Amino acid sequence: MTLFDSHAHCDDARYSTEYEGGTDQLIKDCFDSDVSNIINIGTCLENSQVSIDLAHKYEGMYASCGIHPCEAKSADEVDLIICELEKLLADEKAVAIGEIGLDYHWQDVPKDIQLLYFEKQMELAKKLNMPVIIHDREAHGDCLDVIKKFPEVKGVFHSFSGSAEMATELVKLGWYISFSGTVTFKNARVPKEACKVVPENRLLIETDSPYLCPTPHRGELNRPSYVFFTCEEIANQRGESTEHIAKITCENAKNLFNIK
Repeated sequence: MTLFDSHAHCDDARYSTEYEGGTDQLIKDCFDSDVSNIINIGTCLENSQVSIDLAHKYEGMYASCGIHPCEAKSADEVDLIICELEKLLADEKAVAIGEIGLDYHWQDVPKDIQLLYFEKQMELAKKLNMPVIIHDREAHGDCLDVIKKFPEVKGVFHSFSGSAEMATELVKLGWYISFSGTVTFKNARVPKEACKVVPENRLLIETDSPYLCPTPHRGELNRPSYVFFTCEEIANQRGESTEHIAKITCENAKNLFNIK
């Protein structure tokens, strides 16, 4: 079985202190398991560079570069930041813009600033013809409104938390849907229902490591190898084999991120 973790933060500082052997050992252990590929996710300019550097160390790892909504700065800086982001995305290991989007759970960054950075990065994705990775937390309506302004831009809604109806609408618009460990949680009715309606050719899996550790490891520090449990739960929900879900999600991730 071959697994593709389409969204992880392997550079998180907790791995250097809480995982025996540190970050490098974590990644080695993952690639020694059934994980063949990992997309390591950027959340700001500095972190995106780290993600690229890490990806160059491992053949099966790739990077995304982007400004997370909670990392959005002032409006005065946005054009300079987008310029620097474009430079990072020229790297051969950079395969997507992300994670970008909206987060209305935390109130640290005003909505208008989040929307400004989101739209600027969607414009960049259109210019560069690159896929995007969307962070959507408690902002479903506004996220839909923004992506509809950019019909040429496609990508994935990561760690999907919307309804089955929203998933169906996104698929009709040409988007991929990715599920994380939340789909394994006992009372997670909404993602369990949503994962059933996503067509095979639009389905991805992820860990969002070190966050959202799946059952049966809830409470632990998540890791890319735990993507197996998400794969297994989706297979159970859809009445399909774990091997089949692993195969199609690996193919889909390679197609979306243009990985040969």
